[in-house]
Amino acid sequence: MRTTIRRLVIAIALFAGWVSPSVAASAPAPTQKISAHDAEILPMVYAAMRSRVFIQKVAKDYLYAGNDIATTEAQKEMKIALKKFEAQQKILSGAFTDPKTKNLLMFIQMNVDEIKSVLKKPYSLDNAQEVIDLAEAISEGEKKIAMELRKKLSKNYPTGKGQRYLINQIAKYYMAYQAGIKDQNTIRQMHKAVKRFDELMKEMKAYPGNTVKMNQILNRMDKLWTIVKQFYLDIEEGGLPLIVYQTTSKLDKEQVKYAKELLKNLKKN
Repeated sequence: MRTTIRRLVIAIALFAGWVSPSVAASAPAPTQKISAHDAEILPMVYAAMRSRVFIQKVAKDYLYAGNDIATTEAQKEMKIALKKFEAQQKILSGAFTDPKTKNLLMFIQMNVDEIKSVLKKPYSLDNAQEVIDLAEAISEGEKKIAMELRKKLSKNYPTGKGQRYLINQIAKYYMAYQAGIKDQNTIRQMHKAVKRFDELMKEMKAYPGNTVKMNQILNRMDKLWTIVKQFYLDIEEGGLPLIVYQTTSKLDKEQVKYAKELLKNLKKN
């Protein structure tokens, strides 16, 4: 029983940075019985969802580095994100026997291989568009895998709402527009992601279980978000890619801190 609970805690810890208060509050208490089956499935759910964040970071950083903005930091983060993405895929690989999921994983791997191939080429707007498209296709595939895995669970567990995914996707679209990909889809997707993240920020602040430390983190996030949100919405005006990159990175890190504190508090209760 202790081993099963420990594996579940590890699974949720893998998920740090995605947990939303409303879903985390429904997480099973440590004293509840967690089936060995669910404890096996959860790490794979979280691996698929983590993959969505890391592939968005790869695309975002490719755009930034290619346009000589925060170049050193972007190149470093891009390599780390790609490495972490591949680590999540190892968790998923070989875990499925059904043809549909195996084919989907093969499709994802093919797209990853294509991205890695593009990353070796000189930066160009066409290559940037290809990386964006490939990253979106991979994200869609990973989301589908996570959804199918959740159907196999016997209970509802905190599977989050994608705060880190959203913030990195937003920065990607902002930089894409500044780089010259000025189609209406870029603007539309940006506004959609900003609206969703704004909703999640309000939900997090309204959560009655926030501790003093959690509220301190939220205050920092709120200040950052209030500033950068308008920059995002003014995407057509542009001119602030470095500020957007740095603020996005800070929001990403603060979200991880908040999630860890939330999970720590849930374990105590």
